[in-house]
Amino acid sequence: MDRRTFLATTASTGAAMLLPAGSARADLPQRYAGTTLKVMLGAGGGSWEAYRQSSEEFAAKTGIRFDYTFLPDTNAYTKTVLDVTTGTNAFDGYVYTYPWKGELATYFADLEAIVPTIEGAPQLDLDDYPGDVIDAYGRVDGKLIGLPILGDATMMVWNRAQYEKAGLDPAAAPATWEEIVTNGKALEAAGLNGFGLPGGKGWQVSIMWIILFFKYGGNYFGPNYAPQFNSDAGRKAANFLVDQLQPMAPAGNLTWDFPEMLDGLMTGVSGQGMIWPGGFGAMLDPAKSAEAANLSFQPTPEASLLGGWAVGVNDASRNREAAVLWATYLASREVQKSAPAPARISVLSDPALIESRPHFPATLEALSGKLALFPNVPQSSQIVTYMYEELNAALGGEKSADAAMDDLQASVEDFVASLDIRQ
Repeated sequence: MDRRTFLATTASTGAAMLLPAGSARADLPQRYAGTTLKVMLGAGGGSWEAYRQSSEEFAAKTGIRFDYTFLPDTNAYTKTVLDVTTGTNAFDGYVYTYPWKGELATYFADLEAIVPTIEGAPQLDLDDYPGDVIDAYGRVDGKLIGLPILGDATMMVWNRAQYEKAGLDPAAAPATWEEIVTNGKALEAAGLNGFGLPGGKGWQVSIMWIILFFKYGGNYFGPNYAPQFNSDAGRKAANFLVDQLQPMAPAGNLTWDFPEMLDGLMTGVSGQGMIWPGGFGAMLDPAKSAEAANLSFQPTPEASLLGGWAVGVNDASRNREAAVLWATYLASREVQKSAPAPARISVLSDPALIESRPHFPATLEALSGKLALFPNVPQSSQIVTYMYEELNAALGGEKSADAAMDDLQASVEDFVASLDIRQ
């Protein structure tokens, strides 16, 4: 499954958890009434429909109209970068993912400088974001170019009933990946599958490798962007997948990506697994999940991979202040209360919201802890593609884990050379 399909899947799953839009919104200025903002809103699907609805609520309060563009993330990346770097400036605002921020920083507005100049704009409330989240999503060299509107970090799930059957303490969350393997072997001894490893040619197996790569202290690049994918950390991560997790995976996992991971946990095929918060709406719903009552969860041990999206504004926009007002509105506390995947502390810790979305405290813990990140280079999605091609081959026995890392290294070296990027 490709990234576009993954986004659509998580978005539609997240849509099932949407809360009714709040009615308590701060008064917004009317002086931009009649302005039309052209915005690149995202990849489509349930989550993005929620942001469109919030934008329409904003429009009703301000008189600002919208012209929306929805594109899958690879196309959105290309169109966004070309729009600002060529001076076309067809768009006023954009939803972007943080690996793009280095290319966009020069051309995006500094929200921290502009918001205080707009009377009636929602406050930034930057202290309301956990850990390194605001820096990861929005800061480049001290400049705040964006605000998180979709917070996402990887989670570990285990089946308490299966733990108990295997003689494990169902209340004891595994604290390391080594403990996950130990528990998985106990599950196997009880006739169960030890870990729902996604091994298909898709983003999720790459995500598994990235989490382990960070666990072992890996860095994607050295000086002058020299790739380090076949470093000791890269080899350890690949070998852990091949030698430790693959042997306890369910049959057919070499085609698995997000839908299969989620289904494995909901049906009891997987006694343990990694999942994104977007899956919790279905996973914890007894009407959809046979194992809903048996599942516990926590951040993935030792590091959680940060996903998600932020909203930013074209600094050259003729409607810059109106666009900044919109961006801060989407990221505001009140709007985030009805968002599918908020990143604010106050929202994720709100008792009233936790009652219907019990994964919020664990999500907050994940966002507050050690975060693994995607490669922060242009078109990092291409590097992820190289990752999953090589990892799928290693998991399928076509090559060794070390050989897969050497081939990944060669592919990334050629790719980085073609980009001609320098520190």
